[in-house]
Amino acid sequence: MQEGVLARLGVMFMRSYSEKEMKDLRCTFEKTVLSWSHVTQKKTFGCPSYQAYGKTFAILVTKGVLITKIDQAVKDTLPDQHQDGAIHTAKRNIEHWVRVPINDEAGMEKIMPIVKKSSEIVLQEE
Repeated sequence: MQEGVLARLGVMFMRSYSEKEMKDLRCTFEKTVLSWSHVTQKKTFGCPSYQAYGKTFAILVTKGVLITKIDQAVKDTLPDQHQDGAIHTAKRNIEHWVRVPINDEAGMEKIMPIVKKSSEIVLQEE
């Protein structure tokens, strides 16, 4: 798909994943996340995404992770630099996602409890 089409679909933000930049962090992330019960990985808009029972709870993007299931109390504990991860596509608007920047393994470790909570929320929905 051309970038202009992606921009019109509102998925330009999601498409921003560089394996070259994220390989080491992705491997670290997957070492933990894929060990959790019922978790699988697939590509969503060209980004590695992680599901429990087929429902997405996290998506890696370049220098960050989108957390798809989060309550306000947990959201309030995130660093000030977290960004709204709202996605707007032709079929759906997703307003409640949060993008948390990660630049190194220490940053990854800090957000893993939040990623775990997101996976637990998905498992409870099943």
